Amino acid sequence: MEKISDDTIRQTIASTLIETFDTMMSMELEAVEDSATTGLDDGRMVGTIHFGGEVAGVMRLHLSEAFARTVASAMLAIKADEIKSDEEIKDVIGELATILAENLGTEFRDAGLTCVTSTPSITSGSDFKIDPADIAPPATFTFRQADELLQVELCTKEEIGAKAVTTSDLSDEVVLERIASVDIQTALVNSVIDVFDTMLDMEVEAIGQTPESFVEGMRTAGTVNFTGEVDGVLNVQVNDDFGKEMTAAMLGVDVDKVESKEEVYDAIREVSNIIGGNLKSNFADAGLSCVLFTPSITNGRDFKVSPSSLITPARFLFSHKGSVIVVEAGVKREKAAAIEGSDEAAEKSAPAQDDTLVEPAVTDSEIDQFKNLGLVMDIPLQVTVELGRSRKRINDVLKMGPGSVVELEQMEGEPVHILINQTLIAKGFVVVEKEKYGIRISEIVSRKERMKSMR
Repeated sequence: MEKISDDTIRQTIASTLIETFDTMMSMELEAVEDSATTGLDDGRMVGTIHFGGEVAGVMRLHLSEAFARTVASAMLAIKADEIKSDEEIKDVIGELATILAENLGTEFRDAGLTCVTSTPSITSGSDFKIDPADIAPPATFTFRQADELLQVELCTKEEIGAKAVTTSDLSDEVVLERIASVDIQTALVNSVIDVFDTMLDMEVEAIGQTPESFVEGMRTAGTVNFTGEVDGVLNVQVNDDFGKEMTAAMLGVDVDKVESKEEVYDAIREVSNIIGGNLKSNFADAGLSCVLFTPSITNGRDFKVSPSSLITPARFLFSHKGSVIVVEAGVKREKAAAIEGSDEAAEKSAPAQDDTLVEPAVTDSEIDQFKNLGLVMDIPLQVTVELGRSRKRINDVLKMGPGSVVELEQMEGEPVHILINQTLIAKGFVVVEKEKYGIRISEIVSRKERMKSMR
């Protein structure tokens, strides 16, 4: 990339991960040579986030399932055996990937590049391969914590002039109303049938359940993320044998002429992209804008691609001469029902009887954690109030002198940041009482915001 150096990217990745592990998990992470063996072949989790705009590409965070559980337990401040489900682990890994991607996005934007990021998705399993997108040569960064390894794979390129979704002028209520006005199920079913008919000359039909004769083998999934006024995911999966048939039909050759898996991946990537584009057109017709990211390809026998916990995908099944096409789709709509497509999706999206937040009861184990709390109450902490920030080139700093004005990113009237040991913990407003300045706290930030504040 031309506008931002490889060293800046490397430093941002290293500082973000090392500080996050230190501050939020009390774990010491260190950078190691990229050539070090990964040890991530068996049972792993991969957090994926896409970049769009003038920075196009993808970032993936690889770690073993065992290490992912350790990280989740440290982040949630509970024992590993107290984690109730894999979804909790996936949420933590997704959040960790989001923190890293947002800090990289800040660096890209500071370099003058428009950039948006997708919601995270998690690929988990013991037998799968993620095909690298044909964007740019990937850069790999490896870190170690005790005997465990974590690896970041970044593949990006500059696309100067590319459009990116800007902040929406629509209220959340209007966005949700417009999303609800789109018949996603009908649009998706019609799109799949039409794409297979016009592109591949294949007749497919929507089916209600998997035929008993169908056997799932090695399979390939094409995943398309989109973000903007609509955040969501589309996933198209087929068995490898049928993937070859699709590729042969697209290329106009016999099946035995399909020479490589890359050809199959390209065909499934194209089909996924077109179906995703058709879905995007339906949102555009409803007055909603979004960006489609380059499709990801996953191949293997034992894996699952899970979107953000805020997105509940529904599953749709299609058949062509005994072969099954599985399509999963979901959008983030926190105040609307999920896509109608399966009983399971409907059950997952059913609203709770009472949306009031209830504080969990304190358990005996949690009481034990507070018995020795008095030992740390007298430890001094550095409290800092940050009025604002500004990034300057060295040349601009050297020109500063008495009377110079430093313009801050913070706008007039916005709350100032209150930091403890360089971590954002609250926001407030400046007050003057008895000729002394003070800060009236208006908000205690969430753990998620505290993690995002680390740079």
